[in-house]
Amino acid sequence: MNITYSRLKHSVVFSLAATLTMAAIAHGTVRVGGSSLRANGEVVKGFEYTGSCPVDLKFGWGVISTEPTTITYSYARNDGGHSGRSLTADLPGANRSVPIYVDWQLGANNQQFANYSGWVQLNIESPNPVSQKIPFTLHCSAGTSGAGASVRIGGWSLRANGQLAQGFQYTGSCPVNLQFGWGVIPTEPTTITYSYARNDGGHSGKPLSADLPSANRSVPIYVDWHLGANNQQFANYSGWIELNIESPNPVSQKLAFTLHCRAESF
Repeated sequence: MNITYSRLKHSVVFSLAATLTMAAIAHGTVRVGGSSLRANGEVVKGFEYTGSCPVDLKFGWGVISTEPTTITYSYARNDGGHSGRSLTADLPGANRSVPIYVDWQLGANNQQFANYSGWVQLNIESPNPVSQKIPFTLHCSAGTSGAGASVRIGGWSLRANGQLAQGFQYTGSCPVNLQFGWGVIPTEPTTITYSYARNDGGHSGKPLSADLPSANRSVPIYVDWHLGANNQQFANYSGWIELNIESPNPVSQKLAFTLHCRAESF
């Protein structure tokens, strides 16, 4: 009887100790101990970046827990972007900072982002609610060497299946691989930001960029389009594609073309 009581006593003590340990872990709390911002891998002092855009931003928060735990969190941005669902991260040690990162590629070398202010907010949901917002500022430009540069389009071309299409007209079998080209010339070394649009509603989707390393030297910008079929719709098909340079100065050039698609045996 004494042996049974002794075992029962030890069992109760062990269970109580395990319960208290689990409770301590379950009730661990977290706080944000610090925050940081990196732009293209370099620390941004004062959360203010000046340079060429778009730029790869990495927002960081140091999260510290009183006990080993797992946090559930999300994030939101000033442009309406957000994590979409709750994320998790393990914090394995008490009173030890664990970094939580959020990446954002942002900006363009134009007036909109010349003095752009925004923010990203970390929202910890559990084990206790904590939020920390990182405000930041971008001063996007093409860089010091190209700050006063301007560009123009010096010429344009169309190739069909690798061959120059005279008069921007192609006659032959379809579909055909079209390559539209524009020669962009800067007044000094710079980086351009550009996009394109097509008559069928196709477009680049987001701003693109290209380096122009030398003043007064043409650099080709190409856009490919696989188009056409050997049917009535493309027997005499007219279309266009337009290059839109957004920075360092706005320039546009539309190329009109015609396809006469037919089977080679015709």
